[in-house]
Amino acid sequence: MSRSSQFDERYPLPPRQALNPGVEKRRLLVIRQQRDLQAALRRRPTGIEWFEGILAGGGEGAAAAAADTRPRIGYFCNLVPTELIWAAGAVPVRLGCGNAALVQTGEEVLSGDICPLAKASFASLLDPASPASRCIAYVLPTSCDAKTKLGEILADYKPTFILNLPREQDPGRHTASMAADLDRLAAFLGQATGHKLSARGLLAQIRLGQEKTRLVRALQEVRSAQPAALSVRDLFVIIQAASAGADPEEWTRRVEQVLAEARTFKPERERIRPRLVLTGAPIIWPNFKALNLIEECGADVVADTLCTGAQSGFDPVVVEETGWNALLRALALRYIFASPCPCFISQGTRLTRVLELVKEHRARGVVNYSLRLCQLFDIEAYRLNQVLKDRKIPFLNLRTDYSLEDTEQLRVRLEAFLETL
Repeated sequence: MSRSSQFDERYPLPPRQALNPGVEKRRLLVIRQQRDLQAALRRRPTGIEWFEGILAGGGEGAAAAAADTRPRIGYFCNLVPTELIWAAGAVPVRLGCGNAALVQTGEEVLSGDICPLAKASFASLLDPASPASRCIAYVLPTSCDAKTKLGEILADYKPTFILNLPREQDPGRHTASMAADLDRLAAFLGQATGHKLSARGLLAQIRLGQEKTRLVRALQEVRSAQPAALSVRDLFVIIQAASAGADPEEWTRRVEQVLAEARTFKPERERIRPRLVLTGAPIIWPNFKALNLIEECGADVVADTLCTGAQSGFDPVVVEETGWNALLRALALRYIFASPCPCFISQGTRLTRVLELVKEHRARGVVNYSLRLCQLFDIEAYRLNQVLKDRKIPFLNLRTDYSLEDTEQLRVRLEAFLETL
């Protein structure tokens, strides 16, 4: 398969070599540190090791994912309809990486003021043993400048498709053009996998996706009623495992078990901890620094708008007609026009969602996770702060990066914020 008609064929570059052993050692150390932190939680669901293994690269979960012989398609962002990838006979693998040890390696190509997520994610592709490097093709949406330009770099490694997003979330004006671009993506996936997509196959994958949404919503309901039933860190592990190569049917079966166990949880005493809504930039395994601090400081995240948290699986695809074009429009409406991503020119969708979650889950405050060098979320923090302030909803903006150097400084700020609640 050729590089891609979206990129100029005249200036290809040779792919870089693999990670050096020192970087690999540090990468594994970062993973082990986060696993140790979560292993110390007072309550964890039975079988959480399966989900964690898929993310960390070990145990039964990782072995099952590695044994899957279907081709893998790597993708960035929650704006890419994974149902199309499954319908093409491939396994979708989300490429976002949260490992701080890989940021410096990524800087060798992505130099300058570029977010650590993009740098670490690119560096993860250099490891021949990583799920990302085993993908046969990549899909990236134009959700930020880094992702837009990263596509041309990745095209030197594997066939790459850029999904063009509208700047306005106006379904009346842009649904047809977005559906047309999804049709182009389907053709790209079919060529990459050698599998012809069909409306029937796509509908079957949409139904599986609706089942995932049902389970995520059920977990969210249980946690809202009793946050101690499931740590938000384990919730993120479970959700992110679904996009890291887990078989959807096996993932569904195991989440059903977690849900049944969480529903039977009876606390020893009433839980008196501040209830928070978390919004902002992606929090990706193993960079759970913000989640660690919130729970260690004595608060509970009862809802979120993060594209790597519950929000990523909360909204179902609504099917009204089952023809090919109708299904593409349904995917566009769910993935593009209902997204709270700040890549669109108005942040009304995200603001509305935050206010709804505060009311629905009786939250006492809102924490915004702001990743340094992510200008989109940085700019939106001002309006978010003012809207919440006008409604007398306490707000904290946690601005940080992938390193652990500012952990104690953030802890002090978070503790001071929680005291005001």
